[in-house]
Amino acid sequence: MTDEAEPSMFRTAEGQARYFAAYEASLALWPVPVDSLDVPTRFGRTHLHVCGAEGERPLLLIPGQAISSTMWYPNVAGLGRHYRLYVPDIPGDMGKSISTRPFKDSVDFADWLTDLLDELQIAQAAVAGISYGGFIALSLALHRPERVTKLVLLSPAGLRRIRFTFFLRMAAMFLPSFILASSTKQKLVLGVDSPQATPLIKQLTTPTDFQYRMYLPKLYKDEALRQISTPTLLLLGAHEVVFNYQSILNHAARLMPHVETAVIPQAGHALSIDQPELVNEQILTFLAK
Repeated sequence: MTDEAEPSMFRTAEGQARYFAAYEASLALWPVPVDSLDVPTRFGRTHLHVCGAEGERPLLLIPGQAISSTMWYPNVAGLGRHYRLYVPDIPGDMGKSISTRPFKDSVDFADWLTDLLDELQIAQAAVAGISYGGFIALSLALHRPERVTKLVLLSPAGLRRIRFTFFLRMAAMFLPSFILASSTKQKLVLGVDSPQATPLIKQLTTPTDFQYRMYLPKLYKDEALRQISTPTLLLLGAHEVVFNYQSILNHAARLMPHVETAVIPQAGHALSIDQPELVNEQILTFLAK
């Protein structure tokens, strides 16, 4: 077992070592200097990475589920030229954060990020989140709008239900490689076969014994979305497979009063990895307005 003096989300030291090796391999792909630190919050110790232009406005990047903060390796150089980036691991999810109090409601995520911003002495920040991270970013904009200058949602959870066909696609991941090639599996679950996603897939599929303490996102109600006063950019990939992207676009345009939308070509659910230059351009143009 892991040393009780050092808290761990893994059942064994071996499982932690395997995962941390894959985590560090992804972090090594970041083409910018990175400072990593641990910040206390009421939900546990949050591990995060800080990089980008010192003295510039803060931009918080929240990852998707089960892939950790390291997933932003294709984006940090472009975004970091204009913003100071703060990129956390979500407590209770894969990464190096330590969960001591599980999230039990969507408002808990707003409390967590408020604690994080307070500890970092950041009064306001632009916030971007992908997939599960989009659900978390929405929570902060809904419950603590004074802390968010602008909101960027990439393939966000919480707006529309997951397609039933996606669960069938996920089941195909368990087929042996001689039946279904890895590239085909990646296309099934992410929408496109992107070479840039290979390190991410390796981290995601590393055998480990992580002890998840996750909150499963519920759909935000219509009245909640109508309350989002923060200027918002909603991006989805043209090959999105987890959600019906047209349904999400229509739903957001109908309910969210200050939303802009765009569809990224040749991109699936992990659009920030599939088309990082296009996604960065959309984000920077929106934030500069």
